[in-house]
Amino acid sequence: MPRDRPRAAASVRAADVSHRPPTCWPGWPVLYSAGMRPYRFVPPALALAVAGVLACLSPGCAHAVGSVSTVAARPLGMGGAFVAIEDEAAAAAWNPAAFLPRQCRRRGGFRFHVNVLGAPAIARETGLLGGDETDEFDRLSGLERLGIAVGGALKSIGYRRGGFACGVLLLEEHLWPAGLEESRGLADASDLLDGYYSTLCVTFRLGSSVSIGAAETLFARFDESGERRFGVGRSYGALLRPNDEVSVGLVYVDVPKAYDHFRRQLEGLAPRTMNAGLAWRPRKSLVLTFDLRDMAEKHDDTALKPRFGFEWNLWGKGAVRAGHYREERAGADVLSVGVGAIPMESCGVGAVEGRADAYVLNYAALLSEAVGPRHLLSVMLHF
Repeated sequence: MPRDRPRAAASVRAADVSHRPPTCWPGWPVLYSAGMRPYRFVPPALALAVAGVLACLSPGCAHAVGSVSTVAARPLGMGGAFVAIEDEAAAAAWNPAAFLPRQCRRRGGFRFHVNVLGAPAIARETGLLGGDETDEFDRLSGLERLGIAVGGALKSIGYRRGGFACGVLLLEEHLWPAGLEESRGLADASDLLDGYYSTLCVTFRLGSSVSIGAAETLFARFDESGERRFGVGRSYGALLRPNDEVSVGLVYVDVPKAYDHFRRQLEGLAPRTMNAGLAWRPRKSLVLTFDLRDMAEKHDDTALKPRFGFEWNLWGKGAVRAGHYREERAGADVLSVGVGAIPMESCGVGAVEGRADAYVLNYAALLSEAVGPRHLLSVMLHF
């Protein structure tokens, strides 16, 4: 018996080591508490990013960024070729079949995305920050004001359990090209109330190779007389994964006629159109994408329009993106470039490695000879 005690003690020490939280980058702390999976988090880098964002919320910032409440920075950084890309926020608006929240057991499958950039900008624009609401915001119904206040801070909620997933994307702003070109300051929310939409989506995984999904979208805008108008659109999607390297996406998009400009000009998604996408991963860290818009040729400006893009994940520490498409409004080719930075892995052990949809900061620039550069930026925390 005495001889067995050292072995038992050694096994206890080994068990203790096996339950220690995993390490992150050198010098980055891991927040850990008993009974919970660890958070991989980056307080110094995150604090620096947030400080930089808040410091540039004034109109005097060198580069105007008109987006304060959008998840389109990642898709448009890849040229809008995003129909076949799985994502836990943006896919709700691009292809509901590709909506895939990370599954964190300690939270019962829920995922939350907090809009760090949009919350202060929207509060400032609506007057909520100073306690004196603007006339435009005061004209809205109480329910819509509540929705804007919530959506300004909480960008997206997702839930996943087994092969079922559902989620809501809140207060996604209408990316009006002229509005992006005329933006003032880093986070200009002046056009947000003029047009936005929110999406509710449901996804079913039919085995490991096939997913289907549907989404219902509520659009809001002011008409020419200044009255508030609402419309409902929907989309249906499918995602096929014949192997680990290839994904094929299909999505049918239907947008009410009065709102067809919301996603048509920059994203190329016109009403009643079938759109296809292909994603190929020659390496685990690299994905090449190709989209074809409006395969049934419903509209002259979107019929069979191709889009190309890629995303290179830099060892989980960041991502670089680029893409190309043609913008019919300006009659010119557009080169898009983008980055993802400050990874925030809150699922801890068992999370999917190599995914690029949980960066705190996502940025995209749309470059064209016909118009000036347009910038999109999102800063979100993922829990």
